[in-house]
Amino acid sequence: MKTMTCRDMGGPCEAKISAETREEMVQKMTDHVIKNHPDTAKEMERMHREDPDRWGNEFRKKWEETPDDPRK
Repeated sequence: MKTMTCRDMGGPCEAKISAETREEMVQKMTDHVIKNHPDTAKEMERMHREDPDRWGNEFRKKWEETPDDPRK
């Protein structure tokens, strides 16, 4: 289990999101941004259309660098 903040993943807030896998974290982050930050969601969608691999590559590195949560 790893815990990251919305801001760690490119979002605007400090909400903590936890997940077992990178794919689960991406889904939870996507859901969080769509629900809580619609303007950011639109910007992220635009960025993804322009360069679909950029965020994923950056996130993969951040995920790998994030230590496992010892409390989980």
